[in-house]
Amino acid sequence: MRAAVVIAAAVAAAAVHVTAQPARDLSGHWDRSSPLESFANTPGGTRDNAQPGSREAPFTAAGRAAFDANKPGYGPRRAMARNDPMGRCEPLGLVRNLVAEIVAPHATFEIVQTPTRIVQFFEYRHDWREIWLDGRALPQGDNLYPKWNGFSVGRWRGDELVVESVGFDARTWLDKLGYPHSENMRVEERYRRVDAETLELVITVTDSEIYTEPWRSDVKRFRANRGKAQRWDEQIHCVTAEEMTYQDLVGTGNVID
Repeated sequence: MRAAVVIAAAVAAAAVHVTAQPARDLSGHWDRSSPLESFANTPGGTRDNAQPGSREAPFTAAGRAAFDANKPGYGPRRAMARNDPMGRCEPLGLVRNLVAEIVAPHATFEIVQTPTRIVQFFEYRHDWREIWLDGRALPQGDNLYPKWNGFSVGRWRGDELVVESVGFDARTWLDKLGYPHSENMRVEERYRRVDAETLELVITVTDSEIYTEPWRSDVKRFRANRGKAQRWDEQIHCVTAEEMTYQDLVGTGNVID
C-alpha cells in the first residue's frame, strides 16, 4: 500500500513538472500533429485529399503565371514532368521547412533557445535557421540579399513569439503544391506554447508581386517529442547523384532546369 502511494505521488509530481513548462520556453523537439501538409488549407493540402481545401491563394496575375509554371508531384496538379526543387536536392527554404510536409518520423524540428538567439533545426534535409532576439533590426539596402532561409528577428508579445523574416531566394516553393514567392516576400511567424505538450504556429506571407493580399496559413500544431533527444541524429541529407539515380529508376519524371 505504501509503495503504491509513493508511486502515485511520483507520477503526480512528474505531471506537475511537465505542465509547469514556461510559456516563453519553446525549446525541444516538435512533431507536426496537424493534418495539413501545405502552406494553407488549399485543394490537395492533405494526403488523399482527406480534408478538401477551403479556398485558393489570392494570386496576382504574375503569381498565377508563376504557380502554373511550377509542376508539382503532389496534389491535384500532380504531373510526371514536374520541376519540384526538392527533387533536385535544392534547399527547401524557410516556409517549406516550417510546413514540414514529410511524414513521421521526420515531420519534426528542434528549437534550441538562448536569451539572445533561437536556432531551429529541421530534421529532413538537415537544414537550420536562426532567429535573433537581441533587438537588432532586419537588414536593409546592400546588407539585404536573398538567402534560402532569409534573415529573421524575433520579439515577445506577451507569451507569443513574433518572428519577422526577409531576404529569400525565389527558387523555393512555399509547399509541395508549388505555391511561389518572390525575393521581396516578407514572412511573419507567430509561435504560441499552448501547454507543455503543444506548440502552435501561424505564418503570414506578404508578397505583393505574387499575392493580392497578405496570405495567412492555417494554424499549424506540433506535439512535443521528448524521446527524440534520447536518439542519435539521423543526418538526413539529399545527395544529388543518389536522388537522380532513384528518380530514373522509378520514373518520377522530375526535371532539372
